[in-house]
Amino acid sequence: MSPKNSDETISKVESMIRVLSKATPRGNILDQDDIQALNHVELEDQPKLADRLEDMIVLLKDEPDNKRKILEIHDTTMDEFGHVEPVRDTLESVKTYFLGK
Repeated sequence: MSPKNSDETISKVESMIRVLSKATPRGNILDQDDIQALNHVELEDQPKLADRLEDMIVLLKDEPDNKRKILEIHDTTMDEFGHVEPVRDTLESVKTYFLGK
């Protein structure tokens, strides 16, 4: 399920970080397919993906006008993890709602 607005995009990124960090879900908006896809990311790559998403969420919340840095993190994450469906869908939402593309 793709996010429908910027707030939902932020919530989905936060939920993905919690799944990847093995933290207790809190109002998780991810469906079982999304959770399963994230859990199938290589174990050694899960912290790396969580870190990339953490960097992005900080920018989306605190510096949404820093489009250059958001795009840089978006592109790097897409190159490395774009094959994971919930990551790809959420990054496309970031592009739409925060980068205006």
